[in-house]
Amino acid sequence: MKSLPDLSLVEKILFSGFIFLVGLGLLSAEAYTYITVAGLDGKPGVQMQDLVIHYYGNRSASKLQTMLPSMMVMAHVPVDERSKMQAVVNTWVKGGESKSYYQQQVRPLIDGNCLKCHAIGMPNIGTFSLLKSQAHVDMGMPYSAMLMNGMIHLTTLGVIFFLAGWIFVRTRTPGWLKIVVVGLPFLAFFLDFAGWFLTKQNPDFVWLVLVGGILSCPVALLGMALSLIQMWFLKPRDDGAMPAPGELPQNG
Repeated sequence: MKSLPDLSLVEKILFSGFIFLVGLGLLSAEAYTYITVAGLDGKPGVQMQDLVIHYYGNRSASKLQTMLPSMMVMAHVPVDERSKMQAVVNTWVKGGESKSYYQQQVRPLIDGNCLKCHAIGMPNIGTFSLLKSQAHVDMGMPYSAMLMNGMIHLTTLGVIFFLAGWIFVRTRTPGWLKIVVVGLPFLAFFLDFAGWFLTKQNPDFVWLVLVGGILSCPVALLGMALSLIQMWFLKPRDDGAMPAPGELPQNG
């Protein structure tokens, strides 16, 4: 098997195209996760409590009340109006979600700040019944959504990690590093996936989600970056063969 620096030009273009597009996709997935999870606890950035709320829920408040702080930030609601909007929604939920209070106090705020996004592409909350459906106690991500996300992520990332690992095996790196970079993303995402369901039952397991998320896609991205660097910047060997175990790579 040829090492990456010894590949032909067309092979390098093929592998580089895969690394570039898939790497960009994984970075986009990380950014999407950050945007959807950050601020669920009302504080900037991603905290452990954000992950707990995402999977276990905030069972002391409704989903609407929990999501509202981050949604107001995303909708660019003026800072001096956010406390008023939160207070109005809290009063409506605690008062039994009456239709009269909704029409008088809640709907004007929703129409003026939320429908520009929620009427196009995002879940519609423009009617009394739709908004009321979000005013129940937040129990976190439902099992149906976790199973659907698991099916998509397990199959997609399984293929991506396999192909990225197959490319990384061709690098001129020590055997132990290849084992870590190739194997760790698979193990880490399994921990992440298991952590979803365990955190749903007990928020003490949220560390599995955190550790799995840190060690899955980021490690795969690191491996792809190292593959890309060696592919284009290391000098090819004269015989084109992989170096023997323990042999130092030839850099020219």
